Amino acid sequence: MFFGDKELIFDKPLIMGIINLTPDSFSDGGKFLKKNSDRDIDKNKVQKELEVLENNGASFIDIGAESTRPGHKTISIQQEIDRLMPVLELISKSNCVISIDTRKPEVMKEALKYPVGLINDVSALESLEAKEIIRDANIPVCVMHNRRVKSISIEADIKKFFKDKIQELTSFGISNENIILDPGFGYDKSLEDNKKLLFEIDYSEFKNNVLIGLSRKGFLKKILNNMSYEDLDEKSSIASIIASERGADILRIHNVAKLFSRLKELKKF
Repeated sequence: MFFGDKELIFDKPLIMGIINLTPDSFSDGGKFLKKNSDRDIDKNKVQKELEVLENNGASFIDIGAESTRPGHKTISIQQEIDRLMPVLELISKSNCVISIDTRKPEVMKEALKYPVGLINDVSALESLEAKEIIRDANIPVCVMHNRRVKSISIEADIKKFFKDKIQELTSFGISNENIILDPGFGYDKSLEDNKKLLFEIDYSEFKNNVLIGLSRKGFLKKILNNMSYEDLDEKSSIASIIASERGADILRIHNVAKLFSRLKELKKF
Protein backbone atom coordinates (compact mmCIF):
# COMPACT_ATOMS: atom_id res chain seq x y z
CA MET A 1 0.00 0.00 0.00
CA PHE A 2 1.35 3.42 -0.93
CA PHE A 3 1.50 6.27 1.54
CA GLY A 4 2.61 9.17 -0.60
CA ASP A 5 5.97 8.15 -2.08
CA LYS A 6 6.48 5.30 0.41
CA GLU A 7 5.20 1.76 -0.05
CA LEU A 8 4.55 -0.47 2.96
CA ILE A 9 3.94 -4.21 2.83
CA PHE A 10 1.49 -5.57 5.38
CA ASP A 11 3.19 -8.91 5.94
CA LYS A 12 3.77 -8.26 9.66
CA PRO A 13 2.41 -5.90 12.32
CA LEU A 14 3.46 -2.33 11.51
CA ILE A 15 4.34 0.02 14.36
CA MET A 16 3.08 3.59 14.56
CA GLY A 17 5.02 5.83 16.95
CA ILE A 18 3.49 8.95 18.45
CA ILE A 19 4.72 12.51 18.74
CA ASN A 20 2.21 14.62 20.70
CA LEU A 21 2.91 18.34 20.46
CA THR A 22 0.29 19.18 23.07
CA PRO A 23 0.57 20.43 26.65
CA ASP A 24 -2.52 18.46 27.74
CA SER A 25 -2.41 14.95 26.27
CA PHE A 26 -3.35 12.42 28.94
CA SER A 27 0.03 10.68 29.34
CA ASP A 28 2.73 12.66 27.55
CA GLY A 29 1.44 16.22 27.36
CA GLY A 30 4.25 18.75 27.18
CA LYS A 31 6.94 16.16 26.45
CA PHE A 32 8.18 18.00 23.35
CA LEU A 33 7.62 21.56 24.54
CA LYS A 34 10.35 23.87 25.78
CA LYS A 35 10.57 24.28 29.53
CA ASN A 36 7.90 26.60 30.99
CA SER A 37 6.14 26.93 27.62
CA ASP A 38 2.80 25.64 26.37
CA ARG A 39 3.47 26.45 22.73
CA ASP A 40 7.18 26.47 21.81
CA ILE A 41 8.41 23.13 20.44
CA ASP A 42 11.83 21.85 21.54
CA LYS A 43 13.30 20.62 18.25
CA ASN A 44 16.14 18.77 19.98
CA LYS A 45 13.63 16.64 21.90
CA VAL A 46 11.71 15.91 18.71
CA GLN A 47 14.92 14.95 16.88
CA LYS A 48 15.91 12.54 19.65
CA GLU A 49 12.45 10.96 19.63
CA LEU A 50 12.59 10.60 15.85
CA GLU A 51 15.85 8.67 16.18
CA VAL A 52 14.31 6.38 18.79
CA LEU A 53 11.32 5.67 16.56
CA GLU A 54 13.37 5.03 13.44
CA ASN A 55 15.79 2.75 15.32
CA ASN A 56 13.02 0.67 16.86
CA GLY A 57 11.04 -0.48 13.89
CA ALA A 58 8.47 2.29 13.50
CA SER A 59 6.87 2.40 10.05
CA PHE A 60 4.70 5.44 10.88
CA ILE A 61 5.10 8.57 12.97
CA ASP A 62 1.73 9.99 14.04
CA ILE A 63 2.01 13.68 14.88
CA GLY A 64 -0.76 15.42 16.81
CA ALA A 65 -0.94 19.08 17.79
CA GLU A 66 -4.34 19.02 19.51
CA SER A 67 -5.32 16.64 22.27
CA THR A 68 -8.33 14.38 21.70
CA ARG A 69 -8.56 13.09 25.27
CA PRO A 70 -11.92 13.44 27.10
CA GLY A 71 -12.33 17.02 28.31
CA HIS A 72 -9.53 18.31 26.11
CA LYS A 73 -9.16 22.00 25.41
CA THR A 74 -9.99 22.93 21.82
CA ILE A 75 -7.36 25.09 20.15
CA SER A 76 -7.62 27.35 17.13
CA ILE A 77 -6.72 26.30 13.60
CA GLN A 78 -3.72 28.64 13.62
CA GLN A 79 -2.46 27.30 16.96
CA GLU A 80 -2.54 23.76 15.62
CA ILE A 81 -0.75 24.78 12.42
CA ASP A 82 1.88 26.74 14.37
CA ARG A 83 2.67 23.68 16.48
CA LEU A 84 2.84 21.32 13.52
CA MET A 85 4.82 23.20 10.90
CA PRO A 86 8.23 23.37 12.64
CA VAL A 87 8.09 19.64 13.33
CA LEU A 88 7.03 18.76 9.79
CA GLU A 89 9.98 20.74 8.51
CA LEU A 90 12.27 18.86 10.89
CA ILE A 91 11.11 15.31 10.09
CA SER A 92 10.09 15.68 6.45
CA LYS A 93 13.05 13.52 5.33
CA SER A 94 12.27 10.66 7.72
CA ASN A 95 12.13 7.14 6.31
CA CYS A 96 8.91 6.63 8.26
CA VAL A 97 5.48 7.45 6.85
CA ILE A 98 4.38 10.75 8.37
CA SER A 99 0.83 10.64 9.71
CA ILE A 100 -1.05 13.75 10.83
CA ASP A 101 -3.58 13.35 13.63
CA THR A 102 -6.12 16.11 13.00
CA ARG A 103 -9.82 16.74 12.50
CA LYS A 104 -9.46 20.16 10.89
CA PRO A 105 -9.53 20.45 7.06
CA GLU A 106 -7.42 23.62 7.17
CA VAL A 107 -4.69 21.78 9.09
CA MET A 108 -4.85 18.84 6.66
CA LYS A 109 -4.39 21.23 3.74
CA GLU A 110 -1.34 22.89 5.29
CA ALA A 111 0.20 19.59 6.35
CA LEU A 112 -0.12 18.15 2.86
CA LYS A 113 2.37 20.76 1.62
CA TYR A 114 4.91 18.41 3.22
CA PRO A 115 5.54 14.71 2.42
CA VAL A 116 2.67 13.47 4.59
CA GLY A 117 1.51 9.94 3.81
CA LEU A 118 -1.55 9.50 6.04
CA ILE A 119 -4.28 11.56 7.68
CA ASN A 120 -5.51 10.13 10.98
CA ASP A 121 -8.92 11.66 11.71
CA VAL A 122 -10.77 10.67 14.89
CA SER A 123 -13.90 12.39 13.54
CA ALA A 124 -13.91 10.00 10.55
CA LEU A 125 -13.99 12.78 7.93
CA GLU A 126 -17.20 14.36 9.16
CA SER A 127 -16.73 17.58 7.22
CA LEU A 128 -17.30 17.96 3.50
CA GLU A 129 -14.06 19.90 3.07
CA ALA A 130 -12.04 17.14 4.74
CA LYS A 131 -13.51 14.57 2.35
CA GLU A 132 -12.64 16.79 -0.61
CA ILE A 133 -9.05 17.19 0.56
CA ILE A 134 -8.53 13.44 1.00
CA ARG A 135 -10.17 12.66 -2.34
CA ASP A 136 -8.23 15.26 -4.29
CA ALA A 137 -4.90 14.39 -2.65
CA ASN A 138 -5.55 10.66 -3.17
CA ILE A 139 -3.99 10.00 0.23
CA PRO A 140 -4.75 7.23 2.76
CA VAL A 141 -6.96 8.18 5.68
CA CYS A 142 -7.69 6.45 8.97
CA VAL A 143 -11.29 6.78 10.16
CA MET A 144 -12.25 5.96 13.73
CA HIS A 145 -15.43 4.59 15.28
CA ASN A 146 -16.29 7.32 17.77
CA ARG A 147 -20.02 7.13 18.58
CA ARG A 148 -21.42 4.10 20.38
CA VAL A 149 -24.95 2.92 19.47
CA LYS A 150 -25.98 1.45 22.82
CA SER A 151 -28.92 -0.57 21.50
CA ILE A 152 -26.74 -3.10 19.65
CA SER A 153 -23.61 -5.10 20.46
CA ILE A 154 -20.21 -3.46 20.04
CA GLU A 155 -19.34 -5.91 17.26
CA ALA A 156 -22.53 -5.13 15.32
CA ASP A 157 -22.00 -1.43 15.97
CA ILE A 158 -18.48 -1.16 14.56
CA LYS A 159 -19.30 -3.38 11.60
CA LYS A 160 -22.27 -1.21 10.67
CA PHE A 161 -20.30 1.99 11.26
CA PHE A 162 -17.43 0.87 9.03
CA LYS A 163 -19.73 -0.47 6.31
CA ASP A 164 -21.65 2.82 6.21
CA LYS A 165 -18.49 4.93 6.40
CA ILE A 166 -16.76 3.04 3.58
CA GLN A 167 -19.88 3.41 1.42
CA GLU A 168 -20.07 7.13 2.24
CA LEU A 169 -16.42 7.79 1.41
CA THR A 170 -16.20 5.65 -1.72
CA SER A 171 -19.41 7.23 -3.03
CA PHE A 172 -17.66 10.56 -2.57
CA GLY A 173 -14.76 9.40 -4.73
CA ILE A 174 -12.26 8.29 -2.08
CA SER A 175 -10.56 5.03 -3.02
CA ASN A 176 -11.46 2.09 -0.80
CA GLU A 177 -7.78 1.09 -0.86
CA ASN A 178 -7.00 4.36 0.93
CA ILE A 179 -9.36 3.75 3.86
CA ILE A 180 -7.92 2.42 7.12
CA LEU A 181 -10.26 1.51 9.98
CA ASP A 182 -9.80 2.21 13.70
CA PRO A 183 -12.31 0.67 16.17
CA GLY A 184 -11.59 3.52 18.61
CA PHE A 185 -10.60 1.84 21.86
CA GLY A 186 -11.71 4.01 24.77
CA TYR A 187 -13.87 6.39 22.74
CA ASP A 188 -17.48 6.35 24.02
CA LYS A 189 -17.11 2.71 25.07
CA SER A 190 -17.68 0.79 28.27
CA LEU A 191 -15.11 -1.43 29.92
CA GLU A 192 -16.95 -4.47 28.54
CA ASP A 193 -16.97 -2.95 25.05
CA ASN A 194 -13.20 -2.50 25.18
CA LYS A 195 -12.66 -6.05 26.43
CA LYS A 196 -14.73 -7.43 23.56
CA LEU A 197 -12.86 -5.28 21.05
CA LEU A 198 -9.59 -6.71 22.30
CA PHE A 199 -10.44 -10.35 22.91
CA GLU A 200 -13.44 -11.21 20.70
CA ILE A 201 -13.39 -9.20 17.45
CA ASP A 202 -11.70 -10.86 14.47
CA TYR A 203 -10.13 -7.91 12.64
CA SER A 204 -8.95 -10.14 9.81
CA GLU A 205 -12.60 -10.25 8.67
CA PHE A 206 -12.32 -6.62 7.56
CA LYS A 207 -11.08 -6.19 4.00
CA ASN A 208 -9.53 -2.83 4.86
CA ASN A 209 -6.40 -2.48 6.96
CA VAL A 210 -7.09 -1.94 10.67
CA LEU A 211 -5.23 0.42 13.02
CA ILE A 212 -5.33 -0.25 16.74
CA GLY A 213 -4.62 2.40 19.38
CA LEU A 214 -4.33 0.69 22.78
CA SER A 215 -1.41 2.62 24.19
CA ARG A 216 -1.92 3.83 27.79
CA LYS A 217 -5.69 3.63 27.43
CA GLY A 218 -7.80 4.25 30.50
CA PHE A 219 -9.50 0.86 30.42
CA LEU A 220 -6.11 -0.86 30.58
CA LYS A 221 -5.34 1.07 33.75
CA LYS A 222 -8.61 -0.14 35.27
CA ILE A 223 -7.87 -3.75 34.38
CA LEU A 224 -4.35 -3.42 35.76
CA ASN A 225 -5.32 -1.62 38.98
CA ASN A 226 -3.77 1.71 38.07
CA MET A 227 -0.22 0.45 37.59
CA SER A 228 2.55 2.93 36.83
CA TYR A 229 3.02 4.08 33.26
CA GLU A 230 6.11 1.93 32.91
CA ASP A 231 4.10 -1.15 33.73
CA LEU A 232 1.21 0.10 31.62
CA ASP A 233 3.57 0.48 28.66
CA GLU A 234 4.45 -3.21 29.01
CA LYS A 235 0.80 -4.20 29.13
CA SER A 236 0.03 -1.84 26.25
CA SER A 237 2.58 -3.74 24.18
CA ILE A 238 1.08 -7.09 25.15
CA ALA A 239 -2.44 -5.87 24.38
CA SER A 240 -1.27 -4.55 21.01
CA ILE A 241 0.23 -7.93 20.17
CA ILE A 242 -3.03 -9.65 21.12
CA ALA A 243 -4.84 -7.31 18.71
CA SER A 244 -2.30 -8.07 15.98
CA GLU A 245 -2.93 -11.78 16.46
CA ARG A 246 -6.62 -11.02 15.92
CA GLY A 247 -5.85 -9.34 12.61
CA ALA A 248 -4.90 -5.74 13.41
CA ASP A 249 -2.37 -4.35 10.92
CA ILE A 250 -1.05 -1.10 12.48
CA LEU A 251 -0.19 -0.80 16.17
CA ARG A 252 -0.19 2.79 17.45
CA ILE A 253 1.87 3.09 20.62
CA HIS A 254 3.82 5.55 22.78
CA ASN A 255 6.67 3.25 23.86
CA VAL A 256 7.81 1.98 20.49
CA ALA A 257 11.00 0.40 21.82
CA LYS A 258 9.11 -1.81 24.26
CA LEU A 259 6.67 -3.07 21.61
CA PHE A 260 9.49 -3.59 19.11
CA SER A 261 11.40 -5.67 21.66
CA ARG A 262 8.33 -7.81 22.38
CA LEU A 263 7.63 -8.40 18.70
CA LYS A 264 11.24 -9.46 18.11
CA GLU A 265 11.05 -11.89 21.03
CA LEU A 266 7.99 -13.44 19.42
CA LYS A 267 9.73 -13.43 16.02
CA LYS A 268 6.96 -11.27 14.57
CA PHE A 269 9.42 -8.64 13.37
